[in-house]
Amino acid sequence: MLSLSNAIRLMVLGGLFAVALVVVKACQPPPDAMDRFAVRSLSKLVQLDSPPVQPSLAFATPDGTTTLADHRGRVVLLNVWATWCPPCVAEMPSLERLAAERAGEDFVVLPVSLDRTMADAQAWYAKNGITRLPLIHDGEYRLFARLDLAGVPMSILYDRNGREVARLPGEADWASEEALALVDYLIAQ
Repeated sequence: MLSLSNAIRLMVLGGLFAVALVVVKACQPPPDAMDRFAVRSLSKLVQLDSPPVQPSLAFATPDGTTTLADHRGRVVLLNVWATWCPPCVAEMPSLERLAAERAGEDFVVLPVSLDRTMADAQAWYAKNGITRLPLIHDGEYRLFARLDLAGVPMSILYDRNGREVARLPGEADWASEEALALVDYLIAQ
C-alpha cells in the first residue's frame, strides 16, 4: 500500500516526466514541409540544408542548346540519366507520364542524358516511344562536378526562382501519387 507522501512523489515525478517530454519534443526541429512526400518510391527524397546555386550550364538539344535559366519561373525536375544505366531506363516511362500529366507553363521535366552521343539517347527515345520529354545531352559530363552527383539516376527539383529545393538519388516512380502531390505542392509555392 502506498503512503500518501509516496503517492504525491509519484505524481510529481510523473508530472515532471511529462513536462520533460514536452520540452524535448518542442526543442526538436519541425519537420520539413516536403517530408510528407518522402514516402514509398520517393523515400530517398532529401531537402538540402544549404542548397547549391543553380549551375549555369548549357546542354545540347537537337535544335541547339538549353540552360536551366531558360526555365526560370517554372518548377524544374532535372533528371540525370543514361541508356547504359538500368535504373535510369526503368525510371524514364514514369518521367514520361509525369510530363504528360503536369508539364506546362508551371512545370517542366528536363532529362539530361550522359550517353556517349545524343544519337544514342535519341535512338533510345524512338525505340521506347518517349515523346513528351525533351532530348537533352551532356556529353562532357559537366553535371557530375557542378551538381556534386554521386551517381545516376539523380533527380533534382528547382523552384520557380531556380533554387534547388530537393534531390532524389536513385530510381523513383515519378507518376506515383506522392510524386504528383510533390509537384503540385511545388507549383503552388
